Amino acid sequence: MNSKKALAVLLISTLSAISAFCADSLPNNQPISSVTVKPDSGSSFSVEISMSRNLLTLYEKKGDAKQVAVAEYSVGTVVAGLKTYPIGPGVVTGIYFDPWWYPTPYSRQVFRERGIDLPSAVPPGHPLNYMGPFKIALSHRTWKGALYRIHGNNNPQRVGRRVTGGCFVMNNSDGLALARRIKVGTVVNIVP
Repeated sequence: MNSKKALAVLLISTLSAISAFCADSLPNNQPISSVTVKPDSGSSFSVEISMSRNLLTLYEKKGDAKQVAVAEYSVGTVVAGLKTYPIGPGVVTGIYFDPWWYPTPYSRQVFRERGIDLPSAVPPGHPLNYMGPFKIALSHRTWKGALYRIHGNNNPQRVGRRVTGGCFVMNNSDGLALARRIKVGTVVNIVP
């Protein structure tokens, strides 16, 4: 095998392995942070995520006024060609700061094959915690029941690219700002 083919195979294997690391396998028992900033009582937010554009748009609606885009953020989205990923409307079910990560059994197996014994619960700040400093839980789920998230990262190069198993990866500072503006129940619509 020539070096270009070997590099391509390595890259595809790495992206496939990384794509499995996003979903949590265990129910999350962390309380919603009291740091979450509630929007004005006359204001509501919604989120749209475009997978093809790797873009998250935050919309705000005040009273009877028309919904207006108030922020756009680059996000890492699902690997092209992956058959299972979130699509359509859902809602935010939880907002967490300094979250633990509960990798799926498949994620742990992939890490084991790479020589890393990944714990079933990875604490905040750990170099292998793929959630970063925040995670926003979504009602979107895989057919096996794993949960999808909008979350931070431990590798900024993943943002703005198609590299995940369905979760949405943001720059940590952007995601923290988003997590402090929205609330549980915010509508999140995922479009191709």
